[in-house]
Amino acid sequence: MTKTAHGDARVPRNSALLPETLRVVELGESVSTAICGRLLFKLGAQVTQVAVAGETHILDETGPFVGDGSQRVSTLGLWLRDGKTRVDVDLDDATARESLHERLRSADVVLVAGTAAEWSARGLSVDRLEELAPTAIIGRISPWGESDEYADLPSSELALQAASGFMRLIGDLDHEPVRLGGYPLQSIAALLALDGVMIGLFARERTGQGARFTTSEFEAAAHAEWKIATFAQAGLRRELRGEDNGALVLRCRDGHFAAFYIPRDWGVMKEIIGDSRLDDEAFDTPQGRLRNQARLVALIEETTKTMSKKDLYHATQARGIPAGYVATVTDLLESPQYVSRGFFESIEVPDVGAGLLPDAPWQVFGPEDAVA
Repeated sequence: MTKTAHGDARVPRNSALLPETLRVVELGESVSTAICGRLLFKLGAQVTQVAVAGETHILDETGPFVGDGSQRVSTLGLWLRDGKTRVDVDLDDATARESLHERLRSADVVLVAGTAAEWSARGLSVDRLEELAPTAIIGRISPWGESDEYADLPSSELALQAASGFMRLIGDLDHEPVRLGGYPLQSIAALLALDGVMIGLFARERTGQGARFTTSEFEAAAHAEWKIATFAQAGLRRELRGEDNGALVLRCRDGHFAAFYIPRDWGVMKEIIGDSRLDDEAFDTPQGRLRNQARLVALIEETTKTMSKKDLYHATQARGIPAGYVATVTDLLESPQYVSRGFFESIEVPDVGAGLLPDAPWQVFGPEDAVA
C-alpha cells in the first residue's frame, strides 16, 4: 500500500496496456504531441522526447512556473515530460544526427510536431523519415495543417480557440469572447493522435506493416464542435452565446455553480431556490426566461450567494438536474473521488519541493482485482 498526499491508503494504480518494450519518439515539441506521448507513457511505453538544439521549446516557456531564477521550471513541462527521456539533438552535428537516425530506426511510434515542410528544411523529409522507420506508426500533428496558406501562421491555444470559434461558446454575447481554460483543443488533437497510434499498432500486429497519419490542432476544433456542422447540414442558423437557454452560471458563497436544467426541470429548480418571485409569469417559458435572464439570475443569486456551491450541487443532483460547480485546484486535489482513486501522483522537483501531477485518466484491472 502507498499513501496519497492526503494520507489516505490506496492500492498502486496500474494503467499499462502496452508492452514495456514499445518505443515512442516525440520528434520536436508541441503541447499536443507531448500530451499524446504522456498518455503512451502511461500505457506502458518507453517515450523519448527529441528536442532540436537551439530552437525555442514551448514546454520551457509556458507558465505557470515554480521555482526562482535558474531553478524556475514550467509546470506544464514538468507534467508532460514526466517519465520520459529527453534528448537535445544538434542537427548540424553529423554524429548527433546519426544517433537520431538510429533512434528512429528502432522506434515503434514516431510523433512529429510540425509540418512536413518544417522537417524537410531540417533534413528529415517525409520520405526520409519513412525510410528510417518503415515499420513504425508515424503520426504528424501540425497547428494549422499542411496548407502553404496557413501552415506558417503563429499558433497557440488562444489562437486556435479564436480562429475556430470556440471563444464564442461561453461568456455573454454582449461581452468580449472568453478563452476556455487549459488546452482543450490541443488535448483533443492529442487524443485523435492517440487513436491513430493505437489503430496503427493494432493493424501492424496483423500485417507487420507500419502506418502513417496526419492531423492538426485546428482540425481537432472541428471534430470537437460537431454541432456547427450539424446545424449547417440541417440548414439551421447556429445559435449564438446566450441564445441556447444553456446553463445558468450562478454566484455562490464560495464560488460559482452551473445548472444545465431543461424546461421540465424548471419547477424543481424553483423548489430548490424557494423564492416565490420565480412564479412570475415572465419566467414561465424557456423563451421568457431567456428574455429576462438578467433579472432571473439576479433573483436566484439572492439565494445562491448564501449557499455553498457543493451544497447546491448535491441538492440539484439529488433531484436529477444536470449541474456542476466550478472547481478550484484545491477542490480537485481534495476531491474524495480523486483521492480514493489515487488520481494524483507525487513528483519531486529538484530545489523546489514536492508536487502532485494528474495520473492516467484510466486504470487497468485484472481478475485478481474483482470484488466479491
